Amino acid sequence: MKSLLKLTILLSLLVGIFLPFNIPAQAVTKSKSKSKLTATVTTSILNVREKPSLSAKKLGTLKKGTKVTVYSKTKSKKWSEIRYKSKKAYVYTKYLKFTAGKRASYLLDKNKIYTYTSKDGTYQLIPTGKKYNQIWDRWYYSSKVSGKQLFIVSENNKGLYTGYIDSEYYIDIKYPAKVGQSWDVGYEGEGKARITSITKTVKTPAGTFKNCVVVKEDSGYTTYFAKNIGLVKATNNGKTVTILKDLKKKSPAN
Repeated sequence: MKSLLKLTILLSLLVGIFLPFNIPAQAVTKSKSKSKLTATVTTSILNVREKPSLSAKKLGTLKKGTKVTVYSKTKSKKWSEIRYKSKKAYVYTKYLKFTAGKRASYLLDKNKIYTYTSKDGTYQLIPTGKKYNQIWDRWYYSSKVSGKQLFIVSENNKGLYTGYIDSEYYIDIKYPAKVGQSWDVGYEGEGKARITSITKTVKTPAGTFKNCVVVKEDSGYTTYFAKNIGLVKATNNGKTVTILKDLKKKSPAN
């Protein structure tokens, strides 16, 4: 069923895990951050300590409004690791206000028309400018062989998805996008998909795209996603099966 959908709907363009049509909830926060965060001190005076303990040696203080870089949090999340005078130090997390970092997006640009070349010919992805259930963007897949068919895409902080109305959806990328991130493909025994790179440079007829996310399935099927563009290339066991040929701005007539 999954293979049939790939061939008849997107010709192996957008793939991933086959799931009930039901967008996932927000991602669960981990106990220890693996990326640096920016925070602002919210209390008049915040003590800086050598270790994450109220009894630890006091190294100094920070004034309200001071911005700090948080490298990690303790398992209890009560303490945040910072740098004070170029050395590792800790402050009480409750007196910090965090600035949400902007996550890179790999969603299709709904202001553009995409033209791809595949082993089965040329086809386009055309935005409709309409939403489904408020969170999905409606798109058309168009080719001489299959005609015009509707599909939908969405993105939240847990992943990038492709779906079909009142049907199922696929995970294209599971977030956070980092090397080693993996997820199951299909229901049982179909292996996993995993991110093998987030810095790949991909050359296509439509241009060169840097820092692409590479998603490889156990089957050998590999997809390449560019920031703010989406899929730019797909290979199967090393052979290119889909590549972005042209990317142009959608006109009012489209």
